Amino acid sequence: MMNYIKHLNQIKIISLLFFTVIFLLGCGEEHKKTDYVARVNDSYLSKEKLLSMIDTNSSSNFYRNEVIRKWINREVLYQEAVKEGILDKEDYKSLITKTERELAATFVLNQYVLKEKINVDPVDLITFYKENQNDFRLSNDTYYLNMIHFSNEDRAVEFRSVLLNSDWQNSINNFSEDTTIISSKSKVLLKKQNIFPAKVLRVVKRLHPLEISIVIYEKRGYYSIVQVLGKYSRGSLPPFDVIKENIIKRYLEDKRKKIIEDYINDLYSKNDIELIN
Repeated sequence: MMNYIKHLNQIKIISLLFFTVIFLLGCGEEHKKTDYVARVNDSYLSKEKLLSMIDTNSSSNFYRNEVIRKWINREVLYQEAVKEGILDKEDYKSLITKTERELAATFVLNQYVLKEKINVDPVDLITFYKENQNDFRLSNDTYYLNMIHFSNEDRAVEFRSVLLNSDWQNSINNFSEDTTIISSKSKVLLKKQNIFPAKVLRVVKRLHPLEISIVIYEKRGYYSIVQVLGKYSRGSLPPFDVIKENIIKRYLEDKRKKIIEDYINDLYSKNDIELIN
């Protein structure tokens, strides 16, 4: 099984390389000379092509510009590769040929796994959690937190006042339209080293479970409020509900590995395979 997982990792690396090459090859295929957003010599990036490349859930101009910038970078490199005769080199052609079987194997595995529906039964999840407790033990001191950051101190103070007389979710709902909220996280599990700046970590360490911090002034235009839901020391096992999402993820990974293993064993039985020592 370990050899198989190693083989899968090799396939992923080769597939990533192959897709990168294919993307570079495809960069020069867009030749529409109208309605485009970027151009490198005779190669055009149309608005339609751009829409297919970006996340439809993102409205950020920065993200859009980053996609365009990366397209230009890749197109420039591709055209340079063509000029230098890279596409005609034997080692390049050999690499493309070599990846065909690995890529096909990846596709057939992905296609098979997608067809196999995995039911996540709550009872099975709890059993999986109990049977694999050591895999879920924490490698660092960890905190279970609610966190919110404001750009305006007065609004941060108001939020804390509401929170003291309510609960976290209701308070978040009451401030859902507040434009001074920089970011917020609910029921997030953070390792000690991932809590920063140091001022916030010092406050978190002093708080008791369910206690709400004062408004923490981190820097001008950045005011934080933290609520500690739980503290877990290194080596401890967090409660099921705290790490449920991680348990589901690991459970699905385990099921997929078993599906792939059974599928390959089935293929072995259906094919004429000979191994000569």
